[in-house]
Amino acid sequence: MNTKKLTIIGIIIIVIVLVVILLKRVIKIEFSRSDKRIPAIKVSLNQDITLTSCGAVFAHFGSADFFPSGMKIEMKNKIIYVDPIVVDNPIKADYIFITHAHQDHFSIDDIEKLAKDDTWIICPKKVAKKLGDYQVRQVTPGDVLELDGIGCEAVAAYSKGFPTHPKSNDNVGYVLTIGDERIYFSGDTDLIPEIKTLEDITVAIVPIDGGNLTMSTNDAILLVNMLSPRIAIPTHYELEKNSTEMFKKMVNEETEVIILSDQK
Repeated sequence: MNTKKLTIIGIIIIVIVLVVILLKRVIKIEFSRSDKRIPAIKVSLNQDITLTSCGAVFAHFGSADFFPSGMKIEMKNKIIYVDPIVVDNPIKADYIFITHAHQDHFSIDDIEKLAKDDTWIICPKKVAKKLGDYQVRQVTPGDVLELDGIGCEAVAAYSKGFPTHPKSNDNVGYVLTIGDERIYFSGDTDLIPEIKTLEDITVAIVPIDGGNLTMSTNDAILLVNMLSPRIAIPTHYELEKNSTEMFKKMVNEETEVIILSDQK
């Protein structure tokens, strides 16, 4: 084998090792309550449904204040959490939806606070394997469930380039249909074909400022303008980067943009 081939092989091995190290560091990020967390703000979707964010967290890797995707849905007779982490004042949940196994979406400590004996956890396979004796309903993209009158569609969620969220993981987002509301929780995803044709979305909760991890702010704007929801809520961004202003400015005026990290 000549020197040139050895050099190429060496470079490939180094790149693979660096990617593996980076992926491990991404997955092992720890979070705590951010000093910039504001009091929880409830967004009333209608007279029967309110939505509350889990609030800003502090990411110890990178030392950044971060606004994650975690949300609570309160109905007259049901409590639902989606990707809860670092939850203040936990209320026992009827259903907990997890999109994937990264620590900014899946926290076993918070699940222990929120779960009661009859709580159901809906999640993809890589999360289900970590949940032990909890009541679990495992889903893959394309699955459709009916849960006590709540419609649930599991939607594909993956990254096309940098492989932090490979398609093969079968990570998901969710469309929850509650009465007349169809609430889309994207999870961590790029602007992929499977989500461009979602129908009748009234509330879209999408990541922005993704870098190599999720869709960019521009792609999030494109998606929201394709879906034309009544309300759009950006998530999954660092507070210091001010990406929310661009998002709010460029989303079509027919959609109300709510920036939960700016509420006072």
